[in-house]
Formats: sequence, structure tokens, C-alpha cells
Amino acid sequence: MKSKSEQFADMQQRREKILEMIREDGTVTVKALTETFGLTEATLRSDLRMLQKQGFVQRYHGGATLMTGKQNTGAMLLERQTHLEEKEAIGRLAAQHIENGDTVIFDSGTTTTAITDAISHIRRLSVVTTAVNIALKLGGEPGINILLTGGTFKFPTLSTSGEKAASFFENVLAGKLFLATACISPRLGLSFPSETDIKVKLAMIKSASTVYVVADSSKIDKVSMFALPCDWNNIHYLITDSGISTAQVKAFEALGVKVLVAPLPLKRAMSCLSKQH
Repeated sequence: MKSKSEQFADMQQRREKILEMIREDGTVTVKALTETFGLTEATLRSDLRMLQKQGFVQRYHGGATLMTGKQNTGAMLLERQTHLEEKEAIGRLAAQHIENGDTVIFDSGTTTTAITDAISHIRRLSVVTTAVNIALKLGGEPGINILLTGGTFKFPTLSTSGEKAASFFENVLAGKLFLATACISPRLGLSFPSETDIKVKLAMIKSASTVYVVADSSKIDKVSMFALPCDWNNIHYLITDSGISTAQVKAFEALGVKVLVAPLPLKRAMSCLSKQH
């Protein structure tokens, strides 16, 4: 029998996971939560009530949605606005691996969006993406051809998802994929707070000759709820920032993944350095 403090810790952890799921997908149903956590509807409704009380979600009959959804979508804002300097540095380095005439798949998210901010040197490009914001951003550029997948719209990532988005990639052949992830670990691979995008990400990997995972160093050696069942042989590069440790670089390179480290602006680099010592 678990003690009261252990039960409380479990409850807190579960609520954090539920909030992460909603931040990823925008909404969640009580039915989906019972399947994920194996708990009663009453327990999970109570969790959603508490998350609503804390101002994170708005409950509706049978589920809950993210409070910031309408406002952020209207402003074309992505939900996860964290580690932006690192993501900009990663975006600049990743953009150097894109050449005129390439066919590129861009996954959705803040890090892949940062790549598109840094490709002004490109005059001819074919882009396949699930990210509505990336399609709108690049769609007016002369010489850039955009293919936007169908599927269910997910407002936190301004992207399309689900079976339709995954099946879109069946006939796609791309030279390069820039893939986002919530967590990455040499031992446990790539993982995500929700399973909605797993099929889409697998389909993207299958369609691309070279796969670049773009992830800031805060995501390294972390694990989320749902693993991407993917062989390291299919991941060719990890592009990250200088917050990655030498041991972490060695661990990825031992798996055959080439690590590319984006330099941070001097001030940030100094603070990262002091953290590592």
C-alpha cells in the first residue's frame, strides 16, 4: 500500500502528463485518458477539474481543451515558446544543410520553424510539411513549392496529424527530413507526450533519404510517455546546441548518429559552460 505522500506524488505526476498531452494535441477526451492511465473516469475528471482550476484547461462534456488555444491559433503562435535562442542557433546550422533544388520534409514545431527563418539563401526548394505555419510562411516565396499534408488540425503545433497525414507520405520521396522530438535518449530513443503523431513521424522517416533530428539540449536524456519505434540506423544526424555534454555526444555517435553542435551567442554559451562544470 502506497503512503499518502507517494499517492500525492503519483497524482501530481499524472496531472503533469495529462497537461503535456493536452499541450501536444490541444484537446483530450476522458475516454482516451482512461485507456492511457487505466484509471476510472471519476479520477480523471477530478484531474481535469484541478487543471481547469489552475487555469490551464477548459473542460467540456467528455474532455478538456487548452485555455490558450483560440488566442494562440488566431495569432499563429506555437504553444511551446521555450529555449528560443537555442532553437534559433539550431535553425541556422540546420539551414546550412539545405541546398538549392532539394526536396525537404519539415516536421512541425518551434525548432523546425526556426530553420525556415534561416533559409533566405535558398532560391529553389520543394517542401513537404505537416506544419500549417511553415506552409504559410514559405508559400509566398518565389521558387519554393509547398506540399501541405491533409489530416486533423492540431492547434498547439499549428499542424496536421492522424492517419490522413501519415498516408500522405506513402508516395513522397525526399532527400532530407528535419524531424522534431519532445525527448531524445541514446538508450530509449525518441519519445513524445502523445501518440497522435507517432505514425506521421514514422511515415516521414520512411520517405526521406537523410534524417536530421533537431532538438535543443534540454530534451537530451529525457523520456516522455510514448516511444517512437525506430531504429537508430534510420537517424543520421542530431542537430543540437552547445548545452550537450561530451559524454552525450559520444553516446549518440556510438549509435552511428552524427552530432552537429550549433554555437550559441557568447553570453548564453558562457552560462551553459558554467552549468556543465
